[in-house]
Amino acid sequence: MTVSQKADENGKKEYTDIIGGNGWYQIVICIFCFFSAAAHCLHDFTMTFFAPNMDHWCARPPEVVRANISVEEWKNHSLPLVRSPEGDYEYSQCTMYTNFAQNGSFYPNTNAKVIKCSSWEYDTSVYKDTMVDEWNLVCDREWLISMSKTVYMVAFLLSSSLTGQMSDRFGRRKIFLACICTFLVFAHLTLLCKNIVMFMIFRFFMALGMTSVYVASTVILSEIVGVEYRTTYCFAYKYGWTFAYMLMPYIAWLLPSWFWLQFVFTVPWLILLSAFWIIKETPRWLLTKRRFDELEELLLYAAKKNGKNMNQAASEIKHYVSYHSQIKHKENVNNVTILDLLWTPAIRKSTIIIYYSWFINSYIYYALSYNTNDLGGNPYLNFFYCGAVELPEGIIFLFLCRYIGNRRGLWLAHVLSGICLIVMVCIPSDIVWLMIFVSMAGKFFSSACFDTVYVYTAEIFPTVLRNLAVGTSSSWARIGALIAPFVHQLAEVTYPWVPIAIPGAMTIVAGLLVLLLPETKDKILPDTLEEGERFA
Repeated sequence: MTVSQKADENGKKEYTDIIGGNGWYQIVICIFCFFSAAAHCLHDFTMTFFAPNMDHWCARPPEVVRANISVEEWKNHSLPLVRSPEGDYEYSQCTMYTNFAQNGSFYPNTNAKVIKCSSWEYDTSVYKDTMVDEWNLVCDREWLISMSKTVYMVAFLLSSSLTGQMSDRFGRRKIFLACICTFLVFAHLTLLCKNIVMFMIFRFFMALGMTSVYVASTVILSEIVGVEYRTTYCFAYKYGWTFAYMLMPYIAWLLPSWFWLQFVFTVPWLILLSAFWIIKETPRWLLTKRRFDELEELLLYAAKKNGKNMNQAASEIKHYVSYHSQIKHKENVNNVTILDLLWTPAIRKSTIIIYYSWFINSYIYYALSYNTNDLGGNPYLNFFYCGAVELPEGIIFLFLCRYIGNRRGLWLAHVLSGICLIVMVCIPSDIVWLMIFVSMAGKFFSSACFDTVYVYTAEIFPTVLRNLAVGTSSSWARIGALIAPFVHQLAEVTYPWVPIAIPGAMTIVAGLLVLLLPETKDKILPDTLEEGERFA
């Protein structure tokens, strides 16, 4: 059903037709969501610079340093050679000979005793003051880096499901503000960390708050803008993520210290406290909860902000509220749970396909983002390229989705992302420029998947389930992201192509499944479970 058909039915309008679907009321909230997306991005990828891959070796004993023995001479005489995964010999990073003063061979001496390092030296030519060299997160402790990323994603997983349901029940604004405060408190506490375990704990609680801020931003925007502007606004605010992504490596290059990076990435976001004055409850949530006095007050406020003729707007708002107050909803909107996403056949089909789409794309997006150091070349530039590809992507897919719809846009992004990953496994490792190019192309389409699926998920589910649907979908995305930090380990226990090619095929399948879902282009969002089932 089109917008005009819906407006004619029962002689009523959508509330955005009354207050304006594209005005200062929407723009101010979009700008705030822009900053929340930027804050989210900066903290999402901090571990890339906090704990990067650094060349390291057993530290020289004090007597060796006093003897002015160089690092290269130390390596030649004291470190055994081990075979790398590529089949080449390289100096061991975790063991050393005990009789280093006598052993002058370039090859392992089976008669010499080999022991584990007790301390390390690091190559600081690229990265300076990191968690790796401060807390010795190498060798037997290297897994703590991947674990810290996983703990962070576990927090996202828990928060997405919990706060999504709480937001649908208690309101977008209350949960939104509570999560902003949680995020800001624990983000600042991470500055006090003295070890990796303390950092993981504070970062876990920081992520609990952060994820709901980002998810709720999409839902709030989708519910306050006009139908024809919905895709534009939801794509536009995510440019906060893109600009932060591009700015991040430049800041990391200027401030080569994880502490000062965390300070810069955290303190300025006290601006998010302005949400207490900027963010109001959404009209659609108040409507489904039948809180008509608050709904009328909010619509009058929005109409005034958008410069509407207040006499005419007040009359239309009163008629709108009166009309909806006479409609009796069959379902109890206070008792909607996650089971309602699986209870009816059409919504169940949409739920399963959307969950799968979020899961596989999140794995690909974070696997490509976390491992820019492995592509060769300058890691700061590689990270910048990863962010830069999202700049044209947002513009291209914005206009593409406005023309062909979000469903077909999501299908296209999934399929092309999968093709890029499959091509990557066929490229020889010594052709660095081609590997970077195809990897960035894969990142381009994976980012397009994320931008599109966020909007599309908020569109195909009814209002009573919307925040819950986006939240639980984000939980499945976090499961994919939980696996992404372990790409290296997965390649070591299987084959190097397994973590890339198989997900590539899986995301192509996701694209084909998306074609089974309804198109949302120029459609009014469903409100009730009954409307949602018909819509799906």
